[in-house]
Amino acid sequence: MKSGNIQTVLIGFIALVLFGAVLKLAGSILLPLVLASILSVILGPLINRLDKWHFPRSLAVIIVILVLFGVVFLVTLFLQTSFYSFIAQYPKYAERFIKLNKMIIALSESKLGVSLDIFKDFNWTNQVVSHLMSFSGSVMNILKAALLIMIFLIFLLLENPFSKRKLLRAFDRKTGLQIARMLHEINRQVARYLNLKFFISLATGICVWFSLKLIGMDFALMWGVLAFLLNFIPTIGSGIILFLTILMGIIQFYPSLGKISAVIISMSLIQLIIGNFLDPRMQGHRLNLSPLIILFSLVFWGWIWGIVGMFLAVPITVIIQIICKNIPYLKPVSIIMSSGKNIPKI
Repeated sequence: MKSGNIQTVLIGFIALVLFGAVLKLAGSILLPLVLASILSVILGPLINRLDKWHFPRSLAVIIVILVLFGVVFLVTLFLQTSFYSFIAQYPKYAERFIKLNKMIIALSESKLGVSLDIFKDFNWTNQVVSHLMSFSGSVMNILKAALLIMIFLIFLLLENPFSKRKLLRAFDRKTGLQIARMLHEINRQVARYLNLKFFISLATGICVWFSLKLIGMDFALMWGVLAFLLNFIPTIGSGIILFLTILMGIIQFYPSLGKISAVIISMSLIQLIIGNFLDPRMQGHRLNLSPLIILFSLVFWGWIWGIVGMFLAVPITVIIQIICKNIPYLKPVSIIMSSGKNIPKI
């Protein structure tokens, strides 16, 4: 590799690290802005539809935002209430888990001659409850940031009709139209991905709730809502809900092997059919991203902005890919980020 290319790679890597540090430090301001921008992409078509029905745009924006944040408030309130109910019943589950753990230890010592006491120094009462309480508190932090997101969202939705006009006035016609087309493609791709992901996640949540309710598992509705939310995190989210529901099924129903098997089979089938079959095929022709890039983006944005960053990882990656595709010097980056399915063989 030439020395000039090595310098370019090193400068690019340093710039990426510095960019990540800035995003992490400025997360309290940038994260609400990013969330508001993505919400404006989703809500824009609905605002335009109300506009065509002769609603004043400002009134349409207020109605849609109030409905959206009303739904977010109710879901957040439900989750917090469910977490506190779960915490109230936690001693019962902890006691059953400790008994199961002792049985596994005794079985491993008698059959294998090795102790599998991996939770030897784990304080179940203090550590798990503190984690659940902190998670419940973090759910309420979403509502605290909602006001800032709402302010950004209002201005973005009110500004939207004038963006193309301003671009054409700010740049020459060719450049302005190119930027406008790029923004339109970003809006279209992100909106299509999120809309489809919403319905797939909704189907996953309903199936999880119905299956667990039918089996008789506690907090079936809470697991359904969590399955709906976590399904927005590719691969990792579905894996988390699969592990948690099976673990809780074993703890609640042991020694009823029939019900434990029902939980394992139903949850595995839901993830297999929806997560590994329907979702990839429905998204395949719409989301031209490499699985490796998606995994890297989950890790990167999760490090930058935590769990919220993981939810935003795919939309942000789609935006970056489209921007790179429209800038000649960055077009190779866009090709590397793609799945490669549409690239002809050499």
